[in-house]
Amino acid sequence: MDSEELILITGATGFLGGATVVEAIKAGLASRLLLLVRAQDAAQGLDRLRSQLARLGADEHELAQLGLPQVLCGDLSELDKVAADRRLACVSTVIHCAALATFASHPSLEKTNVDGTLALAALMQGRARLRRFLYIGTAMACGVHAANGNSIPESAILNLAQDDHLVPYTRSKANGENLLRQRFPLLPLVVLRPSIVIGHTRLGCTPSQSIFWVFLAWQKLGALTAAMDDKIDVVPVDWCAGAILQLALKDTLAQQVFHLSAGTRSSRSFRQIDTALAAAGCGNICGRDYERIEAGQIDRLLLRIKIRIPDCSPRLLSRALKLYGEFAGLNYTFCNDNLLAEGVPGAPPFTDYIGLCVATTRYIPISEQMKWDFK
Repeated sequence: MDSEELILITGATGFLGGATVVEAIKAGLASRLLLLVRAQDAAQGLDRLRSQLARLGADEHELAQLGLPQVLCGDLSELDKVAADRRLACVSTVIHCAALATFASHPSLEKTNVDGTLALAALMQGRARLRRFLYIGTAMACGVHAANGNSIPESAILNLAQDDHLVPYTRSKANGENLLRQRFPLLPLVVLRPSIVIGHTRLGCTPSQSIFWVFLAWQKLGALTAAMDDKIDVVPVDWCAGAILQLALKDTLAQQVFHLSAGTRSSRSFRQIDTALAAAGCGNICGRDYERIEAGQIDRLLLRIKIRIPDCSPRLLSRALKLYGEFAGLNYTFCNDNLLAEGVPGAPPFTDYIGLCVATTRYIPISEQMKWDFK
């Protein structure tokens, strides 16, 4: 293992990080992986990895390709404990997927998403073999005042003012990205910003129900904070993971910032999404407009929530929909010209695999699905 150039991946027991590991194994790269995992020992870490990767579609043969040499037991908050690990000297590529991804105001957001990111950069900077450090951010790090139009450019400029961000999560990711540039100017940094990651093209929402429930809620309520013909930029996790791996392994990259997004070509309108939901047997609203409502008026739907989504607390769902409603009202798509220019195939449209998302959540109450986003 010492003679190989290793790929260090953080967040491998998460949704996107785990999907990236699965793609790497399928590409024949298992022996080159070094996976940072929180665990008491390497054996426990390997068990955690295999459990998550199985959820993301890895079969027994693929899981068997991971062993104890691929496990680096550690935590972003305590990287000094692994600093002397000799395997780090062999790392040529870092894929930093680890993050606390929640829309709740979690007390550890800054510690994980900012301090942990900077600690990882400090651990890896100056190592002789390191040629690329991929920071997985979020396209919504651009904030709510990002552009005059609706297509957001792949720009390194990010705003940090509190009123530029709807939730602390997007601000923490923007702050982490900005500080990497400021404090580690010699780091071979490449920033990849996924847009809205929902589901999997082969597994639907089995690995994660994150955000999909919002579309089900709008459909059940027949109300929306955007126009029916406004578009939303959604990508599946397995496509996103494949794009990360392709960019990680390319000899050269023409740019340092990439949106992993559907862009104008593959983004779909709420009307198209509603039609696809109806075709999948989810409700019968297809063919008529939703009631257009402002995010601040969602409390008007409390009685409708109580009747149509009885498993949810009306006030809790109302608060959640206000938040997501503000995002939907932005009507953003994210330019992906840099990505396409590198030869990465475009993302499959959300409507192509939404039927799988419906099938895999049919018997899961919306109240349970919401827990993925409010940890």
